[in-house]
Amino acid sequence: MLRTLLLSLLAVLCLFEPALGQDDPAKLDAVREFQKQWKKFKDEPLQVEAVMTLKGNECRPAAEELLRLLKHPSGAVQQAALTVLETYREPATFQVWIDELPKVKEQEQVAILVKVFGRSKVKAAVPAIEAAAADPKATAVVKFEAVRAFQAIGTGGSVALFGNLLGDKEPQVRMAALDTITALKLKDHAAPAVKLLKDPEWQVQTAAVAAVGALRVQDAIQPLIDKLRENGRLQVEIADSLFKITAADNGLDVERWQTWWNQCKEITGWRIPTDEELAKKAENRKKYDALYGKHADKKTNAFAGIPTTSTNVLFIIDVSGSMEDLCVEKEKFQGYRDLKRFTIVQTELLNTLDALTADTNFDIVAFATDIDPWKKRLVPANVVNREAAKAWVKSLKPLGGSEAQDLAMAGLGGSANLQAGKTNTLGALLYAFGIDPEKPPKAVVTGFDKNAIKSPLDTVYFLSDGRPSVGKLIDTNEILKEVRKYNEVYRIVFHAIAIGEFQKEFLQVLAEQNGGVFVDLGR
Repeated sequence: MLRTLLLSLLAVLCLFEPALGQDDPAKLDAVREFQKQWKKFKDEPLQVEAVMTLKGNECRPAAEELLRLLKHPSGAVQQAALTVLETYREPATFQVWIDELPKVKEQEQVAILVKVFGRSKVKAAVPAIEAAAADPKATAVVKFEAVRAFQAIGTGGSVALFGNLLGDKEPQVRMAALDTITALKLKDHAAPAVKLLKDPEWQVQTAAVAAVGALRVQDAIQPLIDKLRENGRLQVEIADSLFKITAADNGLDVERWQTWWNQCKEITGWRIPTDEELAKKAENRKKYDALYGKHADKKTNAFAGIPTTSTNVLFIIDVSGSMEDLCVEKEKFQGYRDLKRFTIVQTELLNTLDALTADTNFDIVAFATDIDPWKKRLVPANVVNREAAKAWVKSLKPLGGSEAQDLAMAGLGGSANLQAGKTNTLGALLYAFGIDPEKPPKAVVTGFDKNAIKSPLDTVYFLSDGRPSVGKLIDTNEILKEVRKYNEVYRIVFHAIAIGEFQKEFLQVLAEQNGGVFVDLGR
């Protein structure tokens, strides 16, 4: 059905054939060669490479080919087609699709076109996108992609439409609308953003907390203080938004915030600080020192020196062969039974498990070449589960370490364990989203994921000592892109911890891009 609609849409383009003759002959020739050779490429890497040849060859025929590829079964090919399309900027390339969008009935096709307009920042498409999102028959996926397109293009659309999107029954639409408010500072929507602080879904709540902080909404102060009384990860984000609004620094201490706010309300003519005044105050503020350092009485979970108020935590630890190596900075690691990297990590994790707060739900994943979860779900941190988890952690050991290397060199079968002891970083990180990169879900060009809101997991501690060496992706930049793609809707905070000689930039960027903290334990 969808293929038929795509072909119908592309057939309409043929009516504009005279205009195509005005395109650069070299670009048209590049498209013709692509069409001739495409069927020869059976392997995904070659297909992606072939798609990328259309970059720099913008013309309507090239755009037509890329549109077809947005329905390719390979997610990598889809992504390559989008990557090329977002470099196309000429209005003539897209005008026929803009004109045809109101006539397209298949909602999946509408969503794809809207996404393309957004990724390519086609301002002329805004009225058509608004009409598609306002259509009573519009699906959640269409509205989700419309909101993201508004953000990419740099407009909030009509106030009335955006108000409806903020109140949409689908959580991911509300969340995407709040993200656009945050990115574009759309102050007209401050009031509904405050209301969404009470949304039933925590992912929408975290987007609302960010929005009222970015917009600096004075009416959000009391609702944020009230919400600070609730346990969970959002406490840190709430305290940060309160600082952004008020420039006051009361960390996680809800009673200090309430006392401070009661006093402010009694002052005639009190106002929140200006942006300039806030900027001066923020210069000398270290976010996590401010939140955790001042009020040590606040009970938090922590691992490797990184605290969290989250009560839904996953620990992911590296057990690849290099974790058997010794740390060279001996002065940093006094008091452990030995200086092996894994011994230090194992000891820290055991201490963390002992100290988990009673309201915490947690799980642990060990990874090398394969992914080995303790449980397949978060479990309560009661005395039974803590002891069971500690026993499991004590049973772990690095795979394919020096002992396996010695056996392999002696021809005694150690090579099998060497294969098991590589570093499957992508597999470990995507486990947090419930995704096996070797068996990915059906490729979809839109970013909508109906499973994201179902996940209670909101915080991951990821510890590794090695560069990715096995798995579907081993390039660190590609791994970061993949995590960002999923985490746009899952909203998981990734804290990253490094130990050993590994170049740290990858883990540092992983934490920065996903709301977390990076800690280097040492070499």
